[in-house]
Formats: sequence, structure tokens, C-alpha cells
Amino acid sequence: MNSLESADIQSQRAVPLSPSVYAPPTLRDGECYHVFISYSSTDYQWTHSLINHLESCGLQVCYHERDFTPGRTVLENMSDCIQESQKVLLVLSPEFVRSRWCLLEANMSLFRDCLERKPIIPVLLEPGVSVPLHLCHLTYLEANDLDFMNKLLKVLCTPNKQLQGSTIPRINNTDIF
Repeated sequence: MNSLESADIQSQRAVPLSPSVYAPPTLRDGECYHVFISYSSTDYQWTHSLINHLESCGLQVCYHERDFTPGRTVLENMSDCIQESQKVLLVLSPEFVRSRWCLLEANMSLFRDCLERKPIIPVLLEPGVSVPLHLCHLTYLEANDLDFMNKLLKVLCTPNKQLQGSTIPRINNTDIF
């Protein structure tokens, strides 16, 4: 079974998003999206199937083809979209780890995580993906997990404050500049 078929099966098994199960968190000032999704263009079909499902559940999803502003640099668009999103989802595939643009988005997300405690959610699109060393410390979801969609919706709909059980103190931006 390929990853696309796996996503279709899981979306059929997923519990529909409802106020009694999961509700998207409120967007705060400066936030336009619940999640920014970074992926390789070769994973377009699988990712857009996921995007359609998440948006049908009421989540505001940001991705480059639709939400980057023409005329701005790619770096400005990446930075702004990550900053305007509550969480970042990385669709990890062999093509993602070979793409310098995808890895740059991952690195920018890690930087934002340090500054703002912005959660990063890696998703392994297929078993055996070689996770880059700088992302190995993150707990990931597996797209072929039968409960993938429920796990993803749970983490996306949990407010960031509730996900931050770490003892690492938040860094004040003025401390590093």
C-alpha cells in the first residue's frame, strides 16, 4: 500500500472533528493559521489530501503554493508564514531531506521553536526515511499509523501552552539580539 492510499484509509477511519472531540484553538493576535505545512513538491498529492481533510475540520492551513505572497522573496514568505502559524508540520520523505528549501523551512521552524516555543510536528511519510540529525530530537508521527489522523488532530487542536511541558525557559528575543 502506498502513502496516498494509506492517507485515504486513515482519513476514512478518523473521527470527524467536532466540538466534543477536538476544536481548533483560537488564533491569537498575529496568528493567521493553525499550522504551516512544509513538504516536497513530489509529495503534493498526499499532502494536499491531508490539507483538504484538515481544512474540512476547521483548521486554517498555510502552504506555499497558495499562501506565499508574489513579489516577496521566498525567505520572507517562509519566515512570515511560519511566524503567523501556531504550529509547523514537516512532511518528511526522502525528497524532503534532499531539498535545500525544505530543510531551510525546517531550520527556520527550529529557530522559531527556540524563540517562541512554536511546536514542530514531523510526519514520516514512509517507513525508513532518514531523519536529518538536527530533527532527530523531535517525536514524530508515522503516516502509515492506523490512528495517524486522530493523533495529528489531537496535537493540532491542543493549545501550544498545553504542549509545553518542558523545563526549558522561554528565550526573550532581546536577550539574543
